[in-house]
Amino acid sequence: MAQEFLKQLLPGVNVFSRGLYADPTYNVPQKVVHALQMHNIKFEGHTATPLRATDLQEADLIFCMEKLHLDFLLDRYPQHTDKMWLLADFASGKEQDLVDPISFDGRVFDKFGKQLYQVCQDAAAHIQHDFSTSQEEQL
Repeated sequence: MAQEFLKQLLPGVNVFSRGLYADPTYNVPQKVVHALQMHNIKFEGHTATPLRATDLQEADLIFCMEKLHLDFLLDRYPQHTDKMWLLADFASGKEQDLVDPISFDGRVFDKFGKQLYQVCQDAAAHIQHDFSTSQEEQL
């Protein structure tokens, strides 16, 4: 969901999602499609894709939802430390895990989905600010 939220909030930016344990046969549940539609996002499908070293090389920023995943990547790929962040930390300066709402239903799913959208909004604002500032510095 974070990928789709960020794509909507950052048009023209190449946003892609990878997973440490991604299963390409995984089908996105209808509740996710519905949650995206609630944010006026037309879902066009998603194939879970395992993370590759080349993804890390190509990315300008790498966001993790959970500190456990961030620590794994930091240990395994220290050459990319400067672009790895917990998404919530990047967005608001609060080092916290974001609960993956996929295993919940009903109001709990909605609550975590809304939290994720808010964090993505904050992260997008941060990215837009940093990008516009770096463009002005180059002029």
